[in-house]
Amino acid sequence: MKSQNKNKQQKTGSKQFKRNTLLGLLIALVAIIVVNIISSFLFFRIDLTKDKRHSLSKGTIEMLNNLEDKVYIRVYLKGKDQPADYQLFAKQVEQVLQDFRSYSKNVYFEFIDPLEGKTNDEVQSILGEFVKKGLDPIPVSREDGSGYSTHMVVPGAIVSYRDREYPAKLVVSDPAGANWMQYSIEELEYNLVAPIRRLLKTEKPSVAYLDGHGELDFWNTCWTGMQLQRFYNVSRITLDGKINSLRNISVEDSTSQTLKLGKNKYDVLIVAQPTEPFKEYDKYIIDQFIMRGGKVLWLIDNTTASLDSLQSSPEFFATPRSLYINDLFFTYGVRINPNLIQDLSCLPIPQQVGIIGDQPQYKFMAFPYNLDIVNFGDHPIVRNLKEVRSEFAGSIDLVGKNADLTKTVLMTSSERSKLVPAPSIVSLKVAMMQPNMQEFAFRNLPIAVLVEGQFESAFKGILPVEFDTIKELDFRDKSEYTRQIFVSDGDIIRNPFDKKRNQPYPAGYDIYTRKMYDNTEFIVNCVNYLCADDDLLQLRTKNFRIGSLNNDKVRGHKTLIAVLNIVIPLGLIAILGVILILMRKIKFSKKAAKK
Repeated sequence: MKSQNKNKQQKTGSKQFKRNTLLGLLIALVAIIVVNIISSFLFFRIDLTKDKRHSLSKGTIEMLNNLEDKVYIRVYLKGKDQPADYQLFAKQVEQVLQDFRSYSKNVYFEFIDPLEGKTNDEVQSILGEFVKKGLDPIPVSREDGSGYSTHMVVPGAIVSYRDREYPAKLVVSDPAGANWMQYSIEELEYNLVAPIRRLLKTEKPSVAYLDGHGELDFWNTCWTGMQLQRFYNVSRITLDGKINSLRNISVEDSTSQTLKLGKNKYDVLIVAQPTEPFKEYDKYIIDQFIMRGGKVLWLIDNTTASLDSLQSSPEFFATPRSLYINDLFFTYGVRINPNLIQDLSCLPIPQQVGIIGDQPQYKFMAFPYNLDIVNFGDHPIVRNLKEVRSEFAGSIDLVGKNADLTKTVLMTSSERSKLVPAPSIVSLKVAMMQPNMQEFAFRNLPIAVLVEGQFESAFKGILPVEFDTIKELDFRDKSEYTRQIFVSDGDIIRNPFDKKRNQPYPAGYDIYTRKMYDNTEFIVNCVNYLCADDDLLQLRTKNFRIGSLNNDKVRGHKTLIAVLNIVIPLGLIAILGVILILMRKIKFSKKAAKK
């Protein structure tokens, strides 16, 4: 009898267990379905990384949410012969595009192998078409069982919007020579968003480098010019006293000699290290360009000092440079002083220390005029910069009491700086001397300053007669809201140029130490901000670095690391297993006691 009752209880318990199991499974399935339905209407994610590397910027999200039509992105990083590292990078691209798609259903993308099933002649024709579109194929060599082979990688995508298309180069090389994949991943969102923004804009902003006053020529500024061409129409302009050089002015009626006045021709004017005086008419043209909302990036050397002068002589006499534009700057709220900054945060230059046989011997010595700028303000233009290279920079003072202007210091010297007034002798001997610390008592001398707001004209109340008589030119004595950036060193934008190879190096590249500085990023960020491309600037300043292990610590704590990564996880699993076994024993012992 007891046996029968026991069997019945076991059967009842078994049925109850099955019923509970099925009910639990059913509840789990319903919960999964409900969560999926809710998630189809709601989208959110939590990025726990410190640098927010897995999150799109606010500007990108806003752009995606406001797409009025479909954007098609055809990515060509696909193929059975695709190298392994490019396959990994393609997965990163797909992840970012999935994020785009999550914020906008107007984003469509596909991965295409453009060379699949094509003959050699067809392959060459297709690759030629990609070159025309701005995607230069990359030859990748590798070794397999049959020897060496070369695979052509199309390094990007074509973005289409309505009836227009634009290339997105996704595989980019690191100017510093580091791993291409890491750098390409850092630039991925930027390189995908920039073409979309360009297609959405009906007009590209225009940027002009100024010529005619001894400024840096095309070859010395071509690197930054190439970077800016990705988003702007870039050209060079000579004023030569022509009133319509920066403004759209034409003759409306030749009989009555009336003029038709238009807007500025350019959004941003770059004045890169002028060496010759500005005439009054040219100053007036620039001033009225600013009064009509024009933006200017000034890179000014207010002394004659340069490293080129030290190549022929161990010392030279640095004098103030007579550009005759200080009155403009003073009215606009700054003064670029005719002096030189020496800084203990400086970079080395090679100096001859002897001769062995007929070969001169060189040694790198810290040169205090060769600044290593590491102090930056809290502004998007400079927020993610680490080092900017500068040669013979001067100091900038903030002057004037115009309440309509806001002034922001972007870069400064270090806490150990010295001011050398001009005229003065600049000598290589300063690199060999022990610095007098009492002389390096200046702290954080401004080197780059942003001024924005409503500027007063430098010609207000003192307009020359020949300008005042031209009433049709519509002289303005106060500007609309606009922006200017003043930098007290023109060499910051200069790029080295190898004439033998006909090849420019990036701005900020040190040809002696082969180190890359952030000069190019600084210039491009300045122009982005002046053009009011604040969202684009956010993308450029969004940066992350993939962490790497400290090899010295790994070798010194090998046993500890092994314990932390192997023994402790296994121990935790064992403890959890023991707890579960004990809980089951306690549970069944209680049931047995009740029976």
